[in-house]
Amino acid sequence: MSLLLVFLGFLGFIVGLVLIVIGLIKKKKMKGGLVLGISVVIFIVGFILTPVDGTESDKQADTHEKVETVTKPKEETPEEKAAREAKEADEKELAEQKAKEEAERIAKLEALKINGSGDTATKKFKLEKGFVIVDATHQGSSNFAVKLLDANANMIKLVVNEIGNYTGKKIYAVPTGEYQYEVTASGPWTINMSQEIPAEVAPEGKVAGTGDSVVFMNISKGAKTVAFTHDGSRNFVVKANDSVLLANEIGTYSGSKVQKVEDTSIYYFDITADGNWSMTFE
Repeated sequence: MSLLLVFLGFLGFIVGLVLIVIGLIKKKKMKGGLVLGISVVIFIVGFILTPVDGTESDKQADTHEKVETVTKPKEETPEEKAAREAKEADEKELAEQKAKEEAERIAKLEALKINGSGDTATKKFKLEKGFVIVDATHQGSSNFAVKLLDANANMIKLVVNEIGNYTGKKIYAVPTGEYQYEVTASGPWTINMSQEIPAEVAPEGKVAGTGDSVVFMNISKGAKTVAFTHDGSRNFVVKANDSVLLANEIGTYSGSKVQKVEDTSIYYFDITADGNWSMTFE
């Protein structure tokens, strides 16, 4: 732009001089002086704007080159390429392994879902050593009993034994093996099992619920005061880790006791109740 102004100023200067000469010859005013003055101003402005160390085109070329230098991606070395490809392969393998494990987990949960109607000897299923959470329902007016049998038809545990409609959760411990249930019912029923610690792990403190329930709580080691309340009319039983009996009462109850906790850990509680209940560790 600055060079263009210099050129236009110079050209205007020539035109102005020509007009002045013509005006002198013809003795007429040709406005040559005005054109000359404007041309001089344009020439001076263009000269001032002209870069000292190079033309504008050179400056623009340098700027363009700098932009290209900044934005041009760095070429990988063979070592960098090998490292990147190895990292991508590891990430892909890890993602595939996680997807496989999730698919196996879902398939296992589906295999531990059983439903039926009336008296039924269920299909056999496999359990790993540890706890088993049972989420059961029954729609009927008479006895609903769920007996856990081992591979030799020995009864291991009476998981549920209620009258009429039922919705509740139970938990118990088992060794690795093949099992099945013998269900006594007067209507449709469902049994869903899981051997995973649920996402809802309660912090040490107070928890409350209604009816048969399963609670996981994170408890620190030491001597704890454990308090319970229950407003039902039948059995109120609380067992920790299927081994420590914390409460065994009938009907309405409110009380507390001292319990020694050996290790800081997540503990599970099997609560049998027919009303509202609460449990507090502190």
